[in-house]
Amino acid sequence: METITPLFRSEKTLGIFELLADLRFHTAAEIAAYTGIEDSREVYPRLKRWASLIDIRKVGVRKNIYKLKDRVVDAVKKGLKISTKAEKVLKKAEKVMKKTMGRELTDEERAVLEFLINYYKETGKKWYEGKVEPVVQTIARVKGLDPTDVVSAILSLYQAGLVALWPSSDRPRKLAITKTLLA
Repeated sequence: METITPLFRSEKTLGIFELLADLRFHTAAEIAAYTGIEDSREVYPRLKRWASLIDIRKVGVRKNIYKLKDRVVDAVKKGLKISTKAEKVLKKAEKVMKKTMGRELTDEERAVLEFLINYYKETGKKWYEGKVEPVVQTIARVKGLDPTDVVSAILSLYQAGLVALWPSSDRPRKLAITKTLLA
């Protein structure tokens, strides 16, 4: 089994979710055998706290079957779809940067693009506007970067045509990914 994560406090619970990840119904006996639980009657008490994520159905008098709920599966699929789209945008940005500037994206440039992609993904708004604090300060704080590195990353992305700035490159109040990356 793998290491314990903060979400799961025991390796057995983590093992149960690994088994349920195949999206089929499993009996308590199957789960117990897979995870090393000695008595299959111990499975239900372990999964009771996860009832919002797991579909628990009673079959007959003493048999339960378990499966991840469809809404959980849909949420995970949506999350994976969004992350693959972000990867596609970053690969496209890499190609454009190679073509226009003759080099690969730096870590800071990649972090700025990831910030903008996530903002667009979560809000649906293309332009990011720093309302409380300046755009550069927000990105630097969120991504854990130095503000001067963020400024140089934004300016090089602007020169490559990957981001748009408003009103000017001197003191931008708004920042957006260009249409070439989102198309």
